[in-house]
Amino acid sequence: MKPHRRLRHFAVAALVAVLGLTIAASGSSVAAAASVTITQQGFTIVGDAAWRVVVDTGDAAGDNLNLDIVTHRRVNTRGELTAAIGGRLPDELDRLRLPVAGLTRNSAGRFVVSVPTATNTAGDDSLLFGNTGVYPITVELRADETVLGSTLTFVHHVDPDDALTAAFEGTLQVMNVASLSAAPARTATGDNAPSPLFAQQLSDLTAAYDDETGGAFVSLQPDQVAVAGSDAFTALRAQGARHTVAATPFVPLNPSAMAGVGLSELFASQLRAGEDAVAAALGVTADRGVMVIDDKLTAGGAVLLRDVGVRGVILTPRAVDLSGFRGAIDSALTYRARAADGSTILVQGIDATYAGVLGDESRSPLARAVMVGAGLVLQRESLLGMGKDLSLVSVALGTDDARPANPAVLQQLFRLVGSSPVLKVPPTPRPAVAETTGDVLDLSAGTDTSLSGAKSQVDQLTPRVNNIVSMLTDNDPRRETWPAMLTTLLSSRTDATLNTALVANLRESTKALIGALELPGAANFTLSSRTAELRLQVRNTSDTTLRAVVRFRSAKLKFPKARQVLEVPANASAEVVINVEARSNGRFPVSVQLLTPRGDLALSEPVIITANVSAIAGLGQVVTATALLVLLTWWAHNWRSKRRRAIDAALAVVDHPSRHLEHGVSNAKN
Repeated sequence: MKPHRRLRHFAVAALVAVLGLTIAASGSSVAAAASVTITQQGFTIVGDAAWRVVVDTGDAAGDNLNLDIVTHRRVNTRGELTAAIGGRLPDELDRLRLPVAGLTRNSAGRFVVSVPTATNTAGDDSLLFGNTGVYPITVELRADETVLGSTLTFVHHVDPDDALTAAFEGTLQVMNVASLSAAPARTATGDNAPSPLFAQQLSDLTAAYDDETGGAFVSLQPDQVAVAGSDAFTALRAQGARHTVAATPFVPLNPSAMAGVGLSELFASQLRAGEDAVAAALGVTADRGVMVIDDKLTAGGAVLLRDVGVRGVILTPRAVDLSGFRGAIDSALTYRARAADGSTILVQGIDATYAGVLGDESRSPLARAVMVGAGLVLQRESLLGMGKDLSLVSVALGTDDARPANPAVLQQLFRLVGSSPVLKVPPTPRPAVAETTGDVLDLSAGTDTSLSGAKSQVDQLTPRVNNIVSMLTDNDPRRETWPAMLTTLLSSRTDATLNTALVANLRESTKALIGALELPGAANFTLSSRTAELRLQVRNTSDTTLRAVVRFRSAKLKFPKARQVLEVPANASAEVVINVEARSNGRFPVSVQLLTPRGDLALSEPVIITANVSAIAGLGQVVTATALLVLLTWWAHNWRSKRRRAIDAALAVVDHPSRHLEHGVSNAKN
């Protein structure tokens, strides 16, 4: 097309776009605005191949209607692509006008257009492209020179020689990240409820893939997996090994927040439980190597993850922002992030720009797929410019919260990628196992205290719950339900309303059992011998069988087994029988109290019963004989002491020096 024609068309189109005018066509009535939508298109054009596009113009009709196909100069960066999407298009390169009357319609009434193309040399009947690159194309419906409607799309034009070069340079792998998540399965009353949102996400995930498409890096919320049941995953299991399933805690937990309140062991146990749930439902082993994170990652959280065997994380756009990495990371590269102990963890981020496009419901699935595809082509060029080995990198593609994207968008995107010589959706995608850039990210060294309030509630309730759980029979579901409710208080997917209800229901439920067991009132009993059996009735006013410890205490009576575990049926009584030994005659108080089997919580105030002991025969004689024995022992000891002193005195006289002197004098006299 001549340059002055291009300029005139561009000026008219700009005037209509800015002023919103509808200009009357020559010789006709004022034209009505029309909707122009591309329902199908080719994305990759190699050499001078024709570009096929299907255009829907709605009810627009008229003999003077034309379809103008306009190429703009190529965009070279993702920033220029974003500007073009926002309306700041590059200069017009060429324009091809096609009278609507000569176009073929398909069965749906849409125009099927095959547009001849040319490279570097313009022709009257072809659409001009330049060198290899991404080109914006505007499709306009005109009544003579009046623009009734238009739409924007993009194509990747590839020179045949560059197509061969691309084969040597390699393809850019696109890793779809899908994290299926919802509110915790545990409800305020302790029951498990499947989430319709989770079920819809599961359907969206499986619908996006056919037999010829690669797989996704998938994170499944295990508590929802468990409550959904194995049958819900039939379609996902049928897709086989194409997906990589990441490990994640059974209840959604924020690792940085859990580390901040010292609950690393609970996180580890929940991670194991999550792996077990996924294995039971899908028959696969979850990959603990890389975890999808939708929360702020701190240096302390990185230590926790490393300690449980997680080598790397994929951050959602939200997590990227919270962690302070916006603008600092490329979604195709894997970085090292420094943990609090000096070790490092691998970090990759889902691309925020692609996430915004995938979630833009104002655009058709095809339009979103084309925009993402164009961005991926440009990102590949950027990576090659940085000298990256494409075999070592893959783009983390996903939505803002990593929940599965609209399957219609992904289907269109996978089709475009499948026709591209420079892009690929790999089977069984896995994040990089080593950093692909030398940059080291600094994680926040501060402590995440967001769970401090919930931790205080859990600490307050845990002793009470554990004690009451010890009262329940082995098959009582509350043995699992109540501790799970405590863990749910710490979930990153809960909210203030749910937490308040959980705490209230736990307090009420446990309180009901604390007062369910009753002892008889104060009473007297008589011991007719040194040993006897004491029998008491314990009543259970609840609708479930309960266990308790009956504890007996007395200063004057001996209980060989002072604590006895008793199981009392629902709405019934049970008798506790305990042996007692009397130490003396008299009236003695006995304290009887009910405790939880753990022994940490009293279920009742002590009940005082009185023991009358009056039948211990021979007690006086025993006391008298004992006293006499003591007296005789004392007398014998005293007699022996006196005798020993007399002997010692006699020996002393014999050995005295004066006796030796007298003996010498006598001998002298003699």
